[in-house]
Amino acid sequence: MGRTVSRTGSWSMGSGNGERIVVVGAGMAGLVAARLLRDSGFTVTVLEARERIGGRTWTDDRVGAPVDLGGSWVHGVDGNPLTLWCEKLGIDLIESQGERLLIDKRATSPTREGQRRRAVMGRLAFKAAIEWASWKSKALTRVRGPRSISVRDAVEPLLTASWLPEIDRLVVATFVEMSEGVQSAPWEAVAAEEWFPTEGLERNAQPKGGYRSLVDDVAHGLDIRHGVAVERVVWTGEGVTAILQGGERIEADRAVIAVPVGLLRAGLPALDPLPPELQRTAIGRIGYGAGVLGKIYLRFPHRFWPDSPKWFGRLPDSPERRGGFNTWVSHEQETGLPILLSFCNGHTAIHLDREASDAEVTAVAMRSLRAMFGDDIPEPEAMAFPRWLSDPWSRGGYSYPGVGSDPDDCTEHARPLGNRVFFAGEATEPVEYGTVHAALWSAEQTAEMIFRLATGTAASRGARPWAGARTGAGRHNAG
Repeated sequence: MGRTVSRTGSWSMGSGNGERIVVVGAGMAGLVAARLLRDSGFTVTVLEARERIGGRTWTDDRVGAPVDLGGSWVHGVDGNPLTLWCEKLGIDLIESQGERLLIDKRATSPTREGQRRRAVMGRLAFKAAIEWASWKSKALTRVRGPRSISVRDAVEPLLTASWLPEIDRLVVATFVEMSEGVQSAPWEAVAAEEWFPTEGLERNAQPKGGYRSLVDDVAHGLDIRHGVAVERVVWTGEGVTAILQGGERIEADRAVIAVPVGLLRAGLPALDPLPPELQRTAIGRIGYGAGVLGKIYLRFPHRFWPDSPKWFGRLPDSPERRGGFNTWVSHEQETGLPILLSFCNGHTAIHLDREASDAEVTAVAMRSLRAMFGDDIPEPEAMAFPRWLSDPWSRGGYSYPGVGSDPDDCTEHARPLGNRVFFAGEATEPVEYGTVHAALWSAEQTAEMIFRLATGTAASRGARPWAGARTGAGRHNAG
């Protein structure tokens, strides 16, 4: 039996004029823009290089239950458009906040209270480092420009300080590890000014069954061509031509480019004529592709970890050797199966993504679990480890505040070309970049702009499944 998929109704913005729109990329941004325009009377064709839709939002079943290999969370549940969309589809949101258990023989206290005290001490030291980094970064802005120093510049003195006990340095290293995961990049690539965003993160949750239901809903009825790579987009004042690999040409009135920043930098698709130099510079500066947040899902024959809390982990092996699957999340509630999720970060994630086999990745993850639970735990029955950095159609995970970038780069990236070529995607959102709802908002703004240009009237918002959501849901970049 196939899955029963709920559907939302029309997403019409009003009565369009039938203009032809070509959308390059069937990730969340491309699909949302296409759906809004299609339901508003435009003729829309979506071109996707992969044989699947969703882009960096990818729900997969290889571990025996649907799990999200890309975007996973609704960040900032309250007021988030994704929350309202899930409600319309009848999708439960499973919150993932709460206590985290440290399982580590090196901890100075075997009690949870002792662990909490140690974590508080480490957190205070880490907070001081962040505040100092922020102050120093702002002080250098006038001389060097914004985002002048890296997280490494700010925090490395703490990790090498002889006056700080080893256990406390490991706690600080844990926060560094977490932040490298949050920003999907190693610490030398991330600007210290805003590298660990926490605003609006009081409540985070995951859609039960993954993001697949939302992707299926938005894609329903769209004209999507799979396995189609766009080589060039030629634009004039009269329209656009998408030229596919192999030479096929698709004529349209306007185009929406909804591919990751890494592809645009590689000239996929090439834009003819090129965007202005200022825009090209902005796209080149946006933090993207220096690293990745690596995720691994492991399914076991039975549960051997505590039934609560659902988050647990250990300290890194050393301040230098961090990032190797030290934080774990039980996915029993989400899947009904003994499945664990873990993360690799920083340079460890880069190595595992590009150079390690699946068996080697699993071995690294199992070493972490055995350090917590002993050698007698069972081997996993299935695993999933996506390789976003190596993927030719993503070349990274999501955007982050890169060293040397400018806060306005995202806005400049989103600037249309001659009102014919438009850009959408999480990296065009200047505040809430790196999230699924940022992709949604960028697509919404792009579709509204095209509707206004084509019809001369403002778009109606009442028919969208997230109608009534506020315009900010909290910035967080953890997939």
